[in-house]
Amino acid sequence: MAAKVTFFQVGNGDMTLVRLADTPGTSILTDVHIRSAADDPKDDTPDVASALRNRLKYDNNDRPFVDVFMLSHPDQDHCGGLRKHFWLGRPEDYPDDHLKRSEKRIIIRELWSSPLIFRRRSKNHTLCEDAQAFNTEARRRVKYWREHGYAFSGNRILIMGEDINGKTDDLSAILIKAGDTFTRIDGQVSDVFSAQLLAPAPHEDDENLEEALSKNESSIIMNMK
Repeated sequence: MAAKVTFFQVGNGDMTLVRLADTPGTSILTDVHIRSAADDPKDDTPDVASALRNRLKYDNNDRPFVDVFMLSHPDQDHCGGLRKHFWLGRPEDYPDDHLKRSEKRIIIRELWSSPLIFRRRSKNHTLCEDAQAFNTEARRRVKYWREHGYAFSGNRILIMGEDINGKTDDLSAILIKAGDTFTRIDGQVSDVFSAQLLAPAPHEDDENLEEALSKNESSIIMNMK
């Protein structure tokens, strides 16, 4: 199976699906921008929700899933539709098994999230409801890790970039620092994937730079191979 990258037609914003060239066809979804206008048959907004679902696999419980969902930064055009189309919560509480496939919310096996981009963004902007929901889910998964010292699919998270004031110092097992290269996806080391995290990185020693990063977009940036 060859690796494949799909760029969805979302207008402003981003929504990209990477399918790795491994046996299970591991999926990495970066950002999502699913607009409700696409539900109107008279509207020409591309139905990217259906396009995404047609490319997803289903687990043993017949639930659609992505192996990874990464939010590059918490603007509406990068997380719109998240609450409607993705399950945010404990896997054991998933409520959509009785629905038809096209209506089931998508399971996120592992989140890739950065507390630093949320901290910078929320300093000068009000986060949209989808961004708040993502942040709540990320915090739930971090709390789960702190309480248990491990996590399985549906509870996993990798933290992209250190937080300020040592707030991620006790999370080294799930922390990727700026400059680090990693090959792990959903608890498994991949022999067909590696990525180097380029940003974000804290700049507590430079107040002017940190203030500038707070006012401007600060995103997760990585080089995938």
